[in-house]
Amino acid sequence: MASETKYPQYSSDFWSEAERELWEMLLQDETNYCWNTAHPESEAYFTALEAAFPLDELLDTEIEARSQALFTQLDQLWEPEVPVASTEIATSHSDILATLCQKFASRVPQVTLALIAKTAKELVSSNLCLAERLVRCVNELSIGWTEEDLLVMARPLAYAMRGDQTEAIETFLEKVREVPFEELSPMEKARLSLAISRYAFAELETTNDQ
Repeated sequence: MASETKYPQYSSDFWSEAERELWEMLLQDETNYCWNTAHPESEAYFTALEAAFPLDELLDTEIEARSQALFTQLDQLWEPEVPVASTEIATSHSDILATLCQKFASRVPQVTLALIAKTAKELVSSNLCLAERLVRCVNELSIGWTEEDLLVMARPLAYAMRGDQTEAIETFLEKVREVPFEELSPMEKARLSLAISRYAFAELETTNDQ
């Protein structure tokens, strides 16, 4: 697990120590890991986890440089090759992207929505469970959370009954401040991205049912 980290600047000793501490915590008689996000202590757990977020140790200039490089690559990836008005040759992921932009463009950069739309379209017919598909969408954004933590956060969205999925999405959205995406905390970015991903899958599933 340590060898696949997104933060190669940290030494192998750092990750070995982190793994050891994680195992010690999980093997305690009363584990502190928040498996149930509905538990009253879950908010405090994730708040404490966010306070130790590794990116806080990076220089602001380094974060800005890496973010700009990522957005530049995404802009090139999603540069339109055909006129948007040409509905005859519009792809289905462009359709879902337009839907996401209509609902979330005021809260999230279009390149972020484009990446979620592309990943959701690729995974909508996969054999992965919904929670895993949501995590894949958010992982593509490289906001720093591990798959294990994202799975914990994704479960309320993934396991909501079909009739309750809108309420579950809105509950996630209500917990995120309506400020520029870059100003959100890592926790808020994860919640917002998961909610948008769930909305994308709901729209794609509705389209497929028709």
